[in-house]
Amino acid sequence: MRLYLLVIAVWICGFRAAAQDKILVAGSGNPFVQLVDKQTGKVEWQHALEKGEECNTVALTNEGNVLYSYKRGAKVVTWDHRVIWDYQVSGKAELQSATLLRNGGILLGICGNPAEFIELDKDGREINKTKIDLGIDKPHSQFRQIFQLKNKNYLIPVMAKQKIMEINRKGRLVAEYDITGKAFSSLELTDGNLLLPCGDNHCYIIVDRYTGKELKRVTSDDIKGASLWFVAQILELKNKNLLICNWGGHTKGTIVDVPQLIEIDKDGNVVWTLNNKQDIDKVSTACYLEGFHLPDLK
Repeated sequence: MRLYLLVIAVWICGFRAAAQDKILVAGSGNPFVQLVDKQTGKVEWQHALEKGEECNTVALTNEGNVLYSYKRGAKVVTWDHRVIWDYQVSGKAELQSATLLRNGGILLGICGNPAEFIELDKDGREINKTKIDLGIDKPHSQFRQIFQLKNKNYLIPVMAKQKIMEINRKGRLVAEYDITGKAFSSLELTDGNLLLPCGDNHCYIIVDRYTGKELKRVTSDDIKGASLWFVAQILELKNKNLLICNWGGHTKGTIVDVPQLIEIDKDGNVVWTLNNKQDIDKVSTACYLEGFHLPDLK
């Protein structure tokens, strides 16, 4: 009997832990950065963006605050909406990417002529700046999400040229190769290869880390239980499942009834979706928060 009760207690605790998982979401066309409870799909918190702001990256800093880009800059805000710092760009430049560095700092990706990649510490102080001419006049066509690789280089999915560039912190080109598709983002997998979400190509591809050779292409035909639209950021969860941001833009007036988030297992089976268009608009970026508790707000 005691063993039976112990099994029940463990099962209940596991269920409660799973119910605590949250997801920060945002996206171009979404007027909010929002915290969503994974189990219920309901919004538990939201931070309003200002008119004209376009958010394509969101993250939780090591200090527990919310980092997001908004096209004209990037901000870190507290859960009670207090702005800790606000980094702004001027002219025609677009700050499309604000992601976390492996040392806990922040990497800003600024589309412009030249493009700039700036490392900040946790207080928003600049510690490194890299400039590179991408040869693309229109900043909006350059890139969206920029991440630091395990070797501390930066990976740049150049949309207009359908290529991937790897540069070091000094701006030296380390590797460059063409792909078929305008990659929105990138994910360095545990085996070292790169997963590239290809936006309006309605797919993601996996390429060899060193040669750029396409190893795998995944479309809606390969996913059992949901359809891919604009494939934006993809996260790899601790259980090795993939969480796909399925952005519903570029529809040209067409109503697209697809989930905003899709979680698939290694076999392509859909194990969870978010489809709450009543409370949540388009989603192009996400940050998965395992066992997260929203701070008490007064």
